[in-house]
Amino acid sequence: MPEHILSGIKAVVAINMRKEGKLQREIAEFLEMDRSIISHYLHGRYPSDKVMRVSEEIINLPREYGIPLITSLGDNKQITKKLIERIYKIKISIDMEKCIACGKCLECEYGAISVYSEDIGISIDREKCILCCKCVSECPVGALKIVR
Repeated sequence: MPEHILSGIKAVVAINMRKEGKLQREIAEFLEMDRSIISHYLHGRYPSDKVMRVSEEIINLPREYGIPLITSLGDNKQITKKLIERIYKIKISIDMEKCIACGKCLECEYGAISVYSEDIGISIDREKCILCCKCVSECPVGALKIVR
C-alpha cells in the first residue's frame, strides 16, 4: 500500500509540474520514471481516485507531519528527497552560534552531517541529505533549522 500512496504523490507532483509548463520528458527525468507512466498520471488513468485523495492530503499536511510520512513511503531516498524539495521547497541550515557540539546530528543514518573543523564546525552534505529532518528534531538547541 505505501508504494501506491507514493505513486499518488508522484502523480500530484507530475501534474503540478505540467501546470508549470514542464514537458512530459522533463517530468519523467525528474521523477526517474518511464514516460508512459507519466502519461498515465497526466491523463488521470493512474492512480485511483482514492489514492490521489490520500496523496493530496499528505502533501497538504504541515511539513513537520508530511515530511516523515513521505520519507517512510519509499526505498529510493534520492527520489524521496526530490519530492520533498519540490513539495515543501526547503533545505536545512545550521546556526553555528547555537550549536553546543552535542553530536546528536552526527548520528544521521545517511552520513549527511560531519565535523569539518575541531572548532565545532559541522556541515551538511547536500548530496547525502534526504531531507528527512530527523537532525532538526534531534537538535536540543535548535541549531539545525528547516528554511525555505
